[in-house]
Amino acid sequence: MSRGCTTLRHTLIVDVAATGGPLSVLPPGYRLRHPTADDLPAIQRLVDECESAACGEPRASDWDTVARFGIPDAYPAQNWWVLEHANGGLAGFATVYWPPTGEARGMVEVPPGHSGRGLSAYLFRTVAARARELAADAPEGSAPALFMECEDARPERQAWLLAHGYRRVREVFLMRVDLGQGSAAPVWPPGIEVRDMRPHVDDEALCAADNEAFAEHFLNIPAPLDAWRAYVYGHADLDPSLWVVAWDGAEVAGQAGARPCGNAASIGDVMVRKPWRGRGLGLALLLEVFARLHERGRDDVSLWVDAENATGAVRLYEAAGMRVWRQIGVFKLELTQS
Repeated sequence: MSRGCTTLRHTLIVDVAATGGPLSVLPPGYRLRHPTADDLPAIQRLVDECESAACGEPRASDWDTVARFGIPDAYPAQNWWVLEHANGGLAGFATVYWPPTGEARGMVEVPPGHSGRGLSAYLFRTVAARARELAADAPEGSAPALFMECEDARPERQAWLLAHGYRRVREVFLMRVDLGQGSAAPVWPPGIEVRDMRPHVDDEALCAADNEAFAEHFLNIPAPLDAWRAYVYGHADLDPSLWVVAWDGAEVAGQAGARPCGNAASIGDVMVRKPWRGRGLGLALLLEVFARLHERGRDDVSLWVDAENATGAVRLYEAAGMRVWRQIGVFKLELTQS
């Protein structure tokens, strides 16, 4: 179903220089460096600005910079970059995340005020170069790759990716619902007990259940407990009452969680373990989270989902009243090992 805890979502916003090619050097007035913790508020503002530009309305991104920065294997001192402008503000941000699977995730963000100068192309080259360095240490016989995402509303940027060695391999949907009129009441399968997430009490059970449920998910990254905790508790706005856990005795059968994103809300995780699927539990969890968000006045709710999800998540979300809002292509670049 939806996966937001450990799978990193990245949106590539590419601006092509007037020459049509990537820059080998930065334009005057820009400096590339690795960020520190002091940069995190400015990075979040930049990511939020790019998210608003991408969707055409003021919106906070669900990409939480502080939480990502704290993941043990994020290595921001090596794998994160910021572009600093001469005026002191940030003009770009990029990351590459290298998981044990060798399927790297890249991210490049340049706000509209700095577009058209080839900055995204420069950052893209930086990310790809770092990914190739990491791929050089990949096990023999592996097939390391770098994945980027780009919205279908930007065909010229997708064409840029394709022209630079990427191929389209998947689609992702951002689905959305307006809960202004409320939603249907959840109907729970027999034997299910519903409880709020209990911080530092249920961690091992919730992490293990999440890893099991998403084991076959596209580009899934199993989360070690320390990484799971770092990400979950790295969110300053973590609200356990918006994290619903379905228990069958001592077993976690499923869970769904949401968090505020500006004036809206984002659902980051909806999962049901295999033995409990096909009983309506996923829909019940989603509707329960909807009800709790509606009580708090958070009626603009969205989530990301793999368009080809094998468990039928898209149909589930449509049954709950959600509709596809944005469509994003997933692009893959094969990394040649040296």
